Amino acid sequence: MAKRGSGKSGGRGKLADRSKESKSTSPSRASTPDSGITVKVTLPAGAARGAAMGGPGVAARAAAARKHFGKRRHRLLSMHPVEPTGPAAAAASGKEQKGEPVAYKSIYYDYTNNQAVEIISGPGGTRVSATARQPLPNREEFDAAVNALQKDAEIGPALRDRTLTPYRPMPPVLGEPQPDGSTQRTLTVGLRPTDGTARHEIVAVDMATSAVRRFEAGAPGRSRADTGLCGVPDAGQATVDRGTPGQYDVVVKQGTTTVWQFHAIRPAASSGTNGSALELRDVKYRGKLVLKRAHVPILNVRYDNDACGPFRDWQWQEGQFQADGSDVAPGFRECATEPRTVVESGNDAGDFAGVAVFRTADEVVLVSELEAGWYRYISQWRFGMDGTIRPRFEFGAVQNSCVCNRHHHHVYWRLDFDIGTAGHNVVQEFNPRSLTGRGAGGWHTLRFEVRRPKDDTGQRKWRVQNATTHAAYEIRPGANDGVADEAFGVGDFWALRYRRGEIDDGQDFTTDVALARANIDKFVQHESIVDTDVVVWYAAHFTHDVAGEEGGGGGHVDHIVGPDLVPTGWRRV
Repeated sequence: MAKRGSGKSGGRGKLADRSKESKSTSPSRASTPDSGITVKVTLPAGAARGAAMGGPGVAARAAAARKHFGKRRHRLLSMHPVEPTGPAAAAASGKEQKGEPVAYKSIYYDYTNNQAVEIISGPGGTRVSATARQPLPNREEFDAAVNALQKDAEIGPALRDRTLTPYRPMPPVLGEPQPDGSTQRTLTVGLRPTDGTARHEIVAVDMATSAVRRFEAGAPGRSRADTGLCGVPDAGQATVDRGTPGQYDVVVKQGTTTVWQFHAIRPAASSGTNGSALELRDVKYRGKLVLKRAHVPILNVRYDNDACGPFRDWQWQEGQFQADGSDVAPGFRECATEPRTVVESGNDAGDFAGVAVFRTADEVVLVSELEAGWYRYISQWRFGMDGTIRPRFEFGAVQNSCVCNRHHHHVYWRLDFDIGTAGHNVVQEFNPRSLTGRGAGGWHTLRFEVRRPKDDTGQRKWRVQNATTHAAYEIRPGANDGVADEAFGVGDFWALRYRRGEIDDGQDFTTDVALARANIDKFVQHESIVDTDVVVWYAAHFTHDVAGEEGGGGGHVDHIVGPDLVPTGWRRV
């Protein structure tokens, strides 16, 4: 079972996006006294510049939408990059561009025909297709559901006099199959009593007809709306929609030495089926390549006794947190002091959504706060001047009934290491004692694709090494990272051969326990991973007992998980 931990934190209202105040996206520099560390953020050039502005083909997709929908009622829900698979992946597998998406997708909902519509633009042109799959709502659609409730004869008066406060619950959308195979577009809205006189419940709104559905149990299946609430008060602030531009090149210097160079992508613009939190590309330490891509494509949660959920979460919806500083580019803020997310402050309110950058005496830190219904997640990358990279993830929640029940979060980092080069890499494992039971332990090479567990000593670790120079990065498990359980939090570490398109398991939001599990095992095809291009996945498992902590029974709990990525033999790369 995973190690224990807690949470805290927004909802509706006008987004305080100070990025709009920025007059320019010209290079910005800031430094911390005594450290000599400076950070420069610039708009990338070439293909990445197109992605920063929303991706190529925006106009073509919009034109295709106008032609397809005509006068039918519809709404744009999201935009995001698409990873190629099959023949397209093989055709685009050149190493120079292996991290760049070649197509972009806009997802609409057609309320007249009750179907989602995906419009994809790429090298092969623009194509339109309909699907019964239910995409996640954006803030505009959620607000439309709330507006429908305000017209309801029973619920409307309580919303207008603020006896009830709406909030974003889990699950956010109900998939209700129809006899013809379509799925009714039904959003959920939480209704929290403000003074204790009204009933707490989660209701559903048919987005095609505005019909309101209430549940005898007070909430739909896989959810709860009891009188008891756990988590911090919900600030009710707006969030950032998927497809909002925001990716920039970052250069970190200490004195005159360039220590770090990388491409940072805000969660709202991140890749993958469900987004992938704060994403990095082309990470270089002292001018040498370390990671082609690093991100969190899979995040899920399961409750004890299935009291709620399980949920396959999403990692693109940015929430607001407290970040004092100046905007260096839209969605990127340079902070003179450490930002305070809901986990640190216990306060869900904030003044910024996006990526905050700050410096300590020996690190540069990038941090974003994410929302998935009532959950609050913190995505963080810490870059040490000694070459250490510390990916971190934190967990919180705003007031709801589900998180009063003990639950287990599982976060999966995908780390596409390219130590010095895309090829000629190997993955090795260290054990404190021999796996055969005879002799001392040490390092051994993982010859074929494999899933490996953490060990009971906490000393097992892994490294990706350049087979020619022997420069390497070790993956050292964090003290709070827990261990896998075969029931749901499957796996701790995977060593795989790089294949384009395998950036996640393709599963979107679901409450189905079999589908909500991470399915990284399907990438284990038992091929050789010696002296080639490799990818590793690392998982951390966190038990969240909000009720125990708030009741004083949980003691102090660290809500932070994540490994340390530590360079060894780097001078020889």
